[in-house]
Amino acid sequence: IIGFESSVKVCNLSAPSIRGFIPPFFKEFFEHLDMPFRAFTLQEMAEAIHPEDRVDVLNTFYHVKNQPDSKTHTQCRCNFNSKGYIWYELRYVNPTEAMAETASIIGLITNVQHFKDKEEELMRAKDLAIEAELKQSFLANMSHEIRTPLNAIVGFSNLLVSEDDLPDEEKADFINTINTNCELLLKLINDILELSRIESGNMTFSYSTCNLNNWVDSMYLTHSLLIPKEIEFIKEVPDAAFFINTDVNRLSQIMTNFLNNATKFTKSGYIKLGYEIDFSTYEVSIYVEDTGKGIPKEEQRMIFERFYKQDEFVQGTGLGLSISMVIAEKLGGKISVASEIGKGSRFTFLLPYHNESEEFFSAG
Repeated sequence: IIGFESSVKVCNLSAPSIRGFIPPFFKEFFEHLDMPFRAFTLQEMAEAIHPEDRVDVLNTFYHVKNQPDSKTHTQCRCNFNSKGYIWYELRYVNPTEAMAETASIIGLITNVQHFKDKEEELMRAKDLAIEAELKQSFLANMSHEIRTPLNAIVGFSNLLVSEDDLPDEEKADFINTINTNCELLLKLINDILELSRIESGNMTFSYSTCNLNNWVDSMYLTHSLLIPKEIEFIKEVPDAAFFINTDVNRLSQIMTNFLNNATKFTKSGYIKLGYEIDFSTYEVSIYVEDTGKGIPKEEQRMIFERFYKQDEFVQGTGLGLSISMVIAEKLGGKISVASEIGKGSRFTFLLPYHNESEEFFSAG
């Protein structure tokens, strides 16, 4: 096969099988690797190639062997002298016009470890640059989001202090605005702390058996006080209870984000909380459906990005859905959205379950 390093040396390879094939490697090849000069079979060559690269290398070799006037090249890791794998580039040429039992292949091996090291170094530099850019973008967005409620808190607080003759009704509005922005600021800080826990790998999960019917009842009771009275709030569950093993608090966190978004963008009609079971695929679909403004098709993937807000004039941190998506993945499920402009949206948390849960279902 063989040329080596920067010097261009070639040799002929000839034989019909991998076991009987003895390629005449040049002496310099062995000297460079501090190995005694000897016959080196293709079987040994194959064993020296990294297991992850071996099939690809042999396929390219036999492709050239069986194709007159063909050539190809590939890169692989080889360990010829038991001192560790090194990246090489292998080039083969079959210059013959007709195949025979002793068909020749001219080959060249070049050590490309230096280039691979440089490539890896460049990839690391690129990843660091992307990470730095993402952090800069995150900090810029975070500063903007924090500044908005802070400006409102400071501004209205100053008005309350400096304006002595404000009507009581206007004072009440100012106080309400301050409280609302305090809650928004607290939510933003909590979301940022949650993101920090996610990225550091410190997000904790505590699994337990959850009766989904009871859980829906609890979520329904909590949010029925928060959803405007002009919007019908509906719960939809099977007649018999169904049990899953999950982190109930994290599940509630996901669905609370869904319900909060539905409340923001639904002015009339209904919001529905419920779940469905697919016994054929062993999956539970826990969903929030609304008759709100809907999400354009081109925005349906963007809504899970950090700080993305469908409507900048609607209160929120723009972090809830991105956090929910990460939690869903950690729980072993995934989030999907189906939406149509002017008709509403349906956010679904799809979670696989073990078939033992069906026994609980039947017992319930």
